[in-house]
This record gives sequence, structure tokens and C-alpha cells, in this order.
Amino acid sequence: MNVDFSKAPSWAIGYALHAFGGEIREVWVGEHQYQRLDQPKPFPYGGGNSDHRHNPRRSEFHFEQLRPAPWTGKGLPPVGTVCEFAGFNPEETMPTDPRVGDQVTVIAHFMSGSFEVAAFTFYAPPEFEYLQVAQGAYGCFRPVRTPEQIAEDEREKAITQILHLMLGHDQASIHEDTVQALCARRIYDAGYRRQPEP
Repeated sequence: MNVDFSKAPSWAIGYALHAFGGEIREVWVGEHQYQRLDQPKPFPYGGGNSDHRHNPRRSEFHFEQLRPAPWTGKGLPPVGTVCEFAGFNPEETMPTDPRVGDQVTVIAHFMSGSFEVAAFTFYAPPEFEYLQVAQGAYGCFRPVRTPEQIAEDEREKAITQILHLMLGHDQASIHEDTVQALCARRIYDAGYRRQPEP
């Protein structure tokens, strides 16, 4: 059974089933509380020895499926993971695929020849609102970057552009501790930006 943990509350550590009154109910389970999927709020675990206790004990939930650990970027992302498409050749410094950086959802793993690949869905191009499907192998995906990581990537890109202007040519292999690289960082951090040409 595939459980969609994106709909789980943040405190939930797993999914379980609870048999009560002739029905089997789906619940999110946490360390100290549970919540039925058809209810809007959680309840603490109960207890006691009488048949009149109000909430079930933790031990009364069965068929538990724990929330998977977040994908760290190693290997293929698990099915259901929302991640970023890194491109078919992420080692390239200037990716040409317009989907690079787009968020995708992994929907399946399968073998393509001797390689395990992941099928994923995405909305592209952005101006269209229809779902497309593609596939990628190991290295084509990366975890969703935080706003801070995106800002740092943009900063490094701008600093590289300043450095290229200072040197008068593209030299991607210059060591980052050179005087020129340190000056480029100081120029950027001081607030100077290249203005768009009129």
C-alpha cells in the first residue's frame, strides 16, 4: 500500500489501521497522539482497564507503516518524493534543459536496459498547465533547495560573472582564494550589480 505522507500532519511518524466497532479506520500515529484520516484534529492516546476508556492505547494500532526518512540526494529518489530535476548531465556548468531546477514528483522506478531509472511528472513548460512524464537516472535529481541555498547559488553565479569581467575572459578553473576572486566577492557583497544594458 502506498501511503501519501505529504498529507500527514508534521508530528506523524507513521500510518496505521485501527479496528473499532466493526470498522477499520485509517489513522496517522505520532509519539503521543493519533488522528483519524477522516477527522480534523488529533487525540491523545488513552488507556485504563475499563471498557469505557475514551481513546485507544498506542498498542491497539496495527499494520504500521513508518514515514520514510527524507531523501538526502543519494541514489534515486524514492517513489512519491518531490525533488528538483538537476538535468540529464548535471556536471555541465550551463544546463541547456529548461526543466533544470523545476520541481518534479517521482512516480515509479524501473529498469531501462541495465540502468535503474525513475519516472517523474512535472508541469512544463511553465506557461502550460498540463502534466508531463519523463524519466531520469541517478544524478538527474537533487533535493529541493531552500530559499537560502537558491540565494547562495545566485550569489556565486553573480560573483563568477564579476570575476570573468575582471579577467576579461571566461576562466572557470581559477582558484577561489586568489586576489581576483576575493575582490569579486567583496564587490558583490558591497552591493554592486551589473546593470542591464539599455
